[in-house]
Amino acid sequence: MVGDVPARLLARRSPVVLLSAALVLLLVGWAGYVWLRDERVTPECAERVRLRVAAAPVVAPAVDRIARASVGRQPCVSIAVESRESDAVAAELAGGAEVADAWLPESTFWLRRARAAGAFEVPGQGTSVASTPVVLAVTEPAARRSGWPAKPLTWAPLIGPRARAGTVGLPDPAADPAGVAALLGVRGLAVGERDPRAVVAATLRRLAGRTFSPTGTPAALPPGAGLPGRSDAVATTEQAVLGHNALAGADKLVAAYPEVAVPSLDLPYAVLPAARDAVRDAAAGFLSDLLTSASREVLTGYGFRTAAGYPPAMPRDRRLDPAVREPVALPAEETVTEMLTGWSGVQRSARILTVLDISGSMAARVPGGGTRLDVTLGAAREGAGLLLDNSELGIWVFSTKVDGERDYREILPVRPLRAQRAALAQRLAEVKVKPQGGTGLYDSTLAAYREARRHWTPGRINLVLVMTDGRNEDAEGIDRKKFLAELAAMQDPRKPLPIVFVGLGPDVDPDELNAIAKVTGGQVYRTDQPKGMRQIFFTALAKLSCLPPECRR
Repeated sequence: MVGDVPARLLARRSPVVLLSAALVLLLVGWAGYVWLRDERVTPECAERVRLRVAAAPVVAPAVDRIARASVGRQPCVSIAVESRESDAVAAELAGGAEVADAWLPESTFWLRRARAAGAFEVPGQGTSVASTPVVLAVTEPAARRSGWPAKPLTWAPLIGPRARAGTVGLPDPAADPAGVAALLGVRGLAVGERDPRAVVAATLRRLAGRTFSPTGTPAALPPGAGLPGRSDAVATTEQAVLGHNALAGADKLVAAYPEVAVPSLDLPYAVLPAARDAVRDAAAGFLSDLLTSASREVLTGYGFRTAAGYPPAMPRDRRLDPAVREPVALPAEETVTEMLTGWSGVQRSARILTVLDISGSMAARVPGGGTRLDVTLGAAREGAGLLLDNSELGIWVFSTKVDGERDYREILPVRPLRAQRAALAQRLAEVKVKPQGGTGLYDSTLAAYREARRHWTPGRINLVLVMTDGRNEDAEGIDRKKFLAELAAMQDPRKPLPIVFVGLGPDVDPDELNAIAKVTGGQVYRTDQPKGMRQIFFTALAKLSCLPPECRR
């Protein structure tokens, strides 16, 4: 029959032809399904969002890897991870810069530091995505002298009240959260002693001799470089020891874990004020990605513990402890500030804004040759030589109308001396007297005090140093009553910021300067002789560098 012909022809077709036809139909159908699915589930992005994440160098590679693996989870979001030193991010945030949309520093310490410096909208805490304990990294010979590996290595034999001979290095606590944790460990080990404060002071004095400034990643231990200062041990992190030992060959380190509560580095993720609307949503979405089990595996692969303290994979050589360690939170800001203030008293680590008088009277000659300005600049140069490289120093000059209508001008920003000793010498050599210039004392001192208060730094001797030969001569500026009232309003006993006056010559009004210094807890030093100028400058610094009860500030 005619109707049976197509069926008969089809029956004669090769099975390969039939399968091919079926496969074509299947592929066409699948393509149509995928197109319809994508059109319905993934509409075209109404807005493309770029999320900027600043991460501490120690964790940035892991964060970048997680960001790359998360592509597609937020289809309209691209994530850029930038490795940034935490101290630089904190300083830029305090200066009002929009550094990033989210920040992941090593420790909550840096979030607090940014807020204390003026970035009040930065969260005081974030969400911990990982952790690492603070330990003492000990050379193997020193560890064996302390009984390892027969018994676990702890902190008491190294930095406790009855520690045996040995040298322990400490990263500057004003610039490294591992250093802060070590100070808090010292205090914890002194609990129960007859005079805990005296024990802590004695230990800090011993540690101060081997304090070093972190370079690059805080708490880093470059393989083959030896411990800083040729120490037997240094305060660092478990993650740093693990990374060091993986590359160190024979010179591996042993981690001494504290037997008292010592804050861990908690790697907090915080969304910053710059993030708005869709960017803020993207930042929250990326936090969810950071907290997945896959991300935890990435972070532990880089040597970190989980936020709950579960360890990464470790060698079975007993140099590190694989036990679960619940992270210890950073204590209240008041506790940290108190500890850092005590630390600043045992070594000359300072943050000084120096204000130099260049009014016309500074051109007056002094006995022995030279001008008052020459003597002042000489004292400033020699005084800077007393300070450690990690001390911060900046210079302003003042008179009347030095910078437009302002009575003052910055000639050197407040920065660590190690980076600008040459610049300091050059700027001081360029300072000249302003002929016929008056002494704009009130406006200049008030502006300098506001600046120093805004950048007050725990762990350092913070002060404003004013070197002058006269009294206020700016009738157009702030009056004395209002000046003293504004100074008084800025006082905070938890954050001491004295004004120290160094005066030269018979025109200095000691009563006026004493009234100003008294408001801030400062002091006035005065002399008519050039040698006296240098001596009182050194005396002032030495006094501010002492720790009670041996000397008092």
